[in-house]
Amino acid sequence: MVEEGLNRSGAKEIQRGRKEGWIEIKKPKNKPLLRLLSSQLDKGEAEAITLAIEQREKIIFLDESDARKAAEIYGLKKTGVIGVLIRAKLQGKISSLRHELDKLQSEGNFWIDKELYNKALESVDENYE
Repeated sequence: MVEEGLNRSGAKEIQRGRKEGWIEIKKPKNKPLLRLLSSQLDKGEAEAITLAIEQREKIIFLDESDARKAAEIYGLKKTGVIGVLIRAKLQGKISSLRHELDKLQSEGNFWIDKELYNKALESVDENYE
């Protein structure tokens, strides 16, 4: 169940994905690691990192800088929403990275550092500010 942001973009798709079975919820088993990470991170980030370690995942999706640092400590490869959007642009799945980043900021209340914003645009040969 979507716990926060029920009216946000994508919430209905997530709920539908659970019903259709392409989104599965798993709980981490390594409680000591989960407690350790939970003392430094939000519950969801701590669970995601613990599960990634348990499942030996190749990549973890994180945006929060503290969670990304923790993932690095455990040798996890990571990406975030900006990395996914860059890949989508390079694969021709979106026409404008700038448009998607601006939409993410205005509609998703997602903060993006100006330098990161410009580097992302530069990485896909879009003009930056």
